[in-house]
Amino acid sequence: MANHIMIQCRLSGQDNTGNVIDIRENSIKPGTLLDAFPQKVWPSLDSGPATFAANQTWEVLPDPVGSSHFIIQNPGSLNCIDIQENSTTPGASLDAYTKKTEDNQNQLWDFIPDPFGSPYFFIQNPQTGYVIEIQKGSSKSGALLVVNPRRLFDNNFQLWAGVQEDWGAATFPALTLAQPTAVLKDTANYVLLPADQAKFVKAVRVTLDIIEDLVADSFSVQINGNSPYPPPAGITWDAAWMQFWLLMANNSLSLGTQVWHNQGPDPPGNPLASQPASSASMLTLENNTIPAGTRIVLTLTIDPSNDYVTGISGKAFNQSGSPIGQPQSLSVVGQPTFNPGGPVKESDLAPYGSFQAVIVGAPGGHAHFNSGLGTMTVNCSPDLSPQLYWPNPDGGGTAETSNVYYGKVQEGNFSQIVQPFGLPSPKFTSVTGDYDLGGTGLLPNSILTAKAVFQDSTSGATVTGNIAPAPLTTQSDGSFVVAVTPQNTTVLYESGTLSTTVTDADGNWVSGVVPLDVQSPTVTSTSGLHT
Repeated sequence: MANHIMIQCRLSGQDNTGNVIDIRENSIKPGTLLDAFPQKVWPSLDSGPATFAANQTWEVLPDPVGSSHFIIQNPGSLNCIDIQENSTTPGASLDAYTKKTEDNQNQLWDFIPDPFGSPYFFIQNPQTGYVIEIQKGSSKSGALLVVNPRRLFDNNFQLWAGVQEDWGAATFPALTLAQPTAVLKDTANYVLLPADQAKFVKAVRVTLDIIEDLVADSFSVQINGNSPYPPPAGITWDAAWMQFWLLMANNSLSLGTQVWHNQGPDPPGNPLASQPASSASMLTLENNTIPAGTRIVLTLTIDPSNDYVTGISGKAFNQSGSPIGQPQSLSVVGQPTFNPGGPVKESDLAPYGSFQAVIVGAPGGHAHFNSGLGTMTVNCSPDLSPQLYWPNPDGGGTAETSNVYYGKVQEGNFSQIVQPFGLPSPKFTSVTGDYDLGGTGLLPNSILTAKAVFQDSTSGATVTGNIAPAPLTTQSDGSFVVAVTPQNTTVLYESGTLSTTVTDADGNWVSGVVPLDVQSPTVTSTSGLHT
């Protein structure tokens, strides 16, 4: 029998400990909602191992249908953690429901380690790619549990750890994350490819779920592919580098494409490269912003007779799942070329042997995002694995760049790969003691630099502040504390300000101003993101 555990959130509750997954009102009725509630049993020096409260006790068990995923079952009621009504909509509630022995996709879960190194895990439903979270990040007792896209930053309310009845840490059957680091950035995202390059990519769908407003003057989401390498004996493809994209420019979303020959001299008679082509507008925006809750689905058009990638289609949905805008499709076949012999014919094209999805600048440019978080889900056939190399030496990625970060994904071969992306949100959050400034939203586990200045409001005199501790670093959730004291303690700044700036190793920064002449000062902060 599996160990009995409590499942505790990293987010601190009202008692300064993490609330645990709890069946409301201790009900054994199927369909009872789940919430986050303070643990009812605590360790004692006298009692030794505990027996957890019945409605806060869980077992992690193999899928009864036989997949590689797991169910999470309450041993008292035998009900399982279940996405209510098999919903695939973000924000769907969780309940405890009768264990299913077929069609149980809404009761299956994977455990994904925190890529920043904490002992916590995301609990992800493999059907939707969504993870268990406390609704609206609430620390209140009884806050509902829901599923939503996985966040790259500010995600404590999505992270969970198991506690055994002997009060030791439970070991989850976790997926292994692909290397190399906790975050990738700009164009340094994974390359996705089948284990066997003779098995061409037959289907690709990329879905963007926007968690926080995605804001930039212009940008593109590119699905860049290379022809298989090495090619089968006797086969030579004209196309080696194929780009299909979603472009945001002038408050409009549209599709685009361009196809290139292998790098180097043009093959004789090859009309490629094609000229860039664009579709009509797919969606009109305001303020260069894709709003939170928007879903965008991009699908490559692949000819099943030869697996050649010939185009892209796109459509958008609002937070409730209703279609918005106007779906568009764009084919590279028939587009003009730079060299004689055009327009593009399907015979000029090729299958995908590997590809990369990146969020970068508009063609020829750099995108500087001011904010944004989301997930990028790749559904594909055959199963693909994440690598850090392009197998085709005549292909490559993209020349466009951005300041976006990407999270790690699971190691191995999968038909669905869910990857969080986005920007940190640096801010000061508190002032305690003798000007200990607390903050969050910088890169986790990063070496920080800081500077501080005390200024007298009457004379204008300034004194540089001492910064502690040294070395100054963020925690694994991006939080930090900076202790500031005047270097010259003979000068008293009873009325004035303390200005402090903290910068992480990648250039993200936050500045704050604290008034010195109030009993309970607060910090006003501004921030900026690396370019």
